[in-house]
Amino acid sequence: MLHLRRRLFGLCLVPVLLAALDGWVTLHGQPQDYWAGNYSHVIEGTPFFRILLTHSPAAYIAGLAGWVLAFVGMILLAPETVALAVTIIFTLGHAIGAYSWLVDSRYFFQLYYGMLLFASVGLAVGIRWGWRAKPQNDAPVGKRLHWGLRWSVIAVLCGIEAYYLWPHKL
Repeated sequence: MLHLRRRLFGLCLVPVLLAALDGWVTLHGQPQDYWAGNYSHVIEGTPFFRILLTHSPAAYIAGLAGWVLAFVGMILLAPETVALAVTIIFTLGHAIGAYSWLVDSRYFFQLYYGMLLFASVGLAVGIRWGWRAKPQNDAPVGKRLHWGLRWSVIAVLCGIEAYYLWPHKL
């Protein structure tokens, strides 16, 4: 039971949250005509979900729930390597799907990297916690530095990356 719970939370939580985000931005991105009841005015790139949206938002939500449950089932039932591959494709697919709706946002680049940061940290923590996976060895250079200096350098490097991602005026 513990192994099932670890796999469920470790490998399924992040992709399910990203699928929910993707579903939310998909519904949020539908035009006013759609919400006025004209379900033929749909904006969606995935053919099957487009068909569901032409029926109703409820059909789309039900279809998305079935889609998510199928992925969760595969992750829980498949051998470890296959489960990890399914987790990664499920995560990347919904991160890209949600991103596609953010392109028109002024902060799309920052939002996308925030989503990728969430996905990568979530997957890393999930894999470490879910499988008790441990790296073979730590970074040789980092291991030789005093922990305070090491984390100070890491913080400065993160600050440089954050500066590049921060919105700048032309």
